[in-house]
Amino acid sequence: MPSPLALGELCALLAPLTWSVAVILFKRSDGPPAVSLNLFKNVVGVALLGLTLLVMGVGIPMDRPAADWVRLGVSGVLGLAIADTLLFEGLRRIGAARLAVVDTVYAPVVVLLSWLVLGETITVAFGIGAGAVIAGVTLATVQRGASDGLAGRERLIGTLYCLGAIVGTAVGVVIAKPALAASNLVELTFTRLLFGVAAQVVWITLRQQWANASVAFKPGPLWRNLVPAAIMGPYVSLLLWLGGFKWAPASLAAVLNQMATVYILVLARVVLNERLTARQSAGGALAAGGAVWIVWSRGQTG
Repeated sequence: MPSPLALGELCALLAPLTWSVAVILFKRSDGPPAVSLNLFKNVVGVALLGLTLLVMGVGIPMDRPAADWVRLGVSGVLGLAIADTLLFEGLRRIGAARLAVVDTVYAPVVVLLSWLVLGETITVAFGIGAGAVIAGVTLATVQRGASDGLAGRERLIGTLYCLGAIVGTAVGVVIAKPALAASNLVELTFTRLLFGVAAQVVWITLRQQWANASVAFKPGPLWRNLVPAAIMGPYVSLLLWLGGFKWAPASLAAVLNQMATVYILVLARVVLNERLTARQSAGGALAAGGAVWIVWSRGQTG
């Protein structure tokens, strides 16, 4: 049976893989407004996590410390209601490949917040591995002179949406980190997601946006991609993602999560038949090597 650290590393590596599958499926589902896609995703997640809790016989601990309730509430609203809606807005405008470029800021933001807020130590070996991962994903995704037909203003707006989403996600998980250690993973994921859905419902009601928000809930051909994406995203991937932060240091989990960029590139080649350049292959190899180095170096010192 793997140790807690090894389990955390495994979760942190598998979470971006499952999320990358979800991203491609969500992109194929491009049609409903972002607010509708996010609400549908989160409602499916709440339903599946709720059923899982029933099967497990696990309830919500009402005696949870007030500080942890606040952490989960703020984290759920910021990360799942606000950040994920921004993500879908950005994905619609600039696509998965450019989203992957912007996503390279995720690990540095979490590492910085983990150092500032959680007091985690950043070792030289960790810095080397983290640098390799970030350099690799940047090499794999930044293409000079690329022309994708996007207007400059549209590209800028989409990039800002994605940047806001990634920073919001990073801040949200660092806020929730102290509550993870003493909580059941499934219950905590359910509770955090429930806060996110509640915030969305209030916002949609106040803005009178139910006509737009209900679009994704209408059965049709769109569900062929949307339902699997909603299962992989807020259920499988979210559990693995929070599991990585529960059983591993936040800075370590964040850097391993950064492999999502490489996963998306590979899946785009295999699933969407997009050409994989030598530059992308080299960047992917560098990032993978950095991730392996981080795990190996921690094993040597731990």
